[in-house]
Amino acid sequence: WLIDMTRGTPTRFTFDPASDQDPVWSPDGSRIVFSSDRDGPLNLYQKTATGAGNEEALLKSDHAKVANDWSADGRFILYQSSRDLWVLPLSGEQKPFPFLQTEFYEAQGRFSPDGKWIVYQSDQSGRYEIYVRPFPGAGTQWQISTDGGIHPVWRAG
Repeated sequence: WLIDMTRGTPTRFTFDPASDQDPVWSPDGSRIVFSSDRDGPLNLYQKTATGAGNEEALLKSDHAKVANDWSADGRFILYQSSRDLWVLPLSGEQKPFPFLQTEFYEAQGRFSPDGKWIVYQSDQSGRYEIYVRPFPGAGTQWQISTDGGIHPVWRAG
């Protein structure tokens, strides 16, 4: 559902009886990416924010995928799959690549407003803490929480 905040009116956004969840707005507000189990495991779909037209499958595979964030430049979708964080480029080959694959559970990834960092939660310390790493590419991670943490967000740039 979408809610028009000026009128408070809800409008149905998707109509498939499947579970559609974890919506993420595109940076320009024109599209919404979401996860849906309409074809088996959770896959990534997108639809125009006006609600017009049908959903378009962005990424389907045998592993469940949960949309986490959309980069501010509109070039990447960050999602969680199989306890790891993955990136889906929205141009070129559109071939997903792992951002972070470890034996730990990483989730709730968010791009920084400038697109140079990703913040996420991980249980590598034995409990959930918040970490940050450079994007793209390898780099040192920094733990930025000190007494547990979940669902990180960035302050607006």
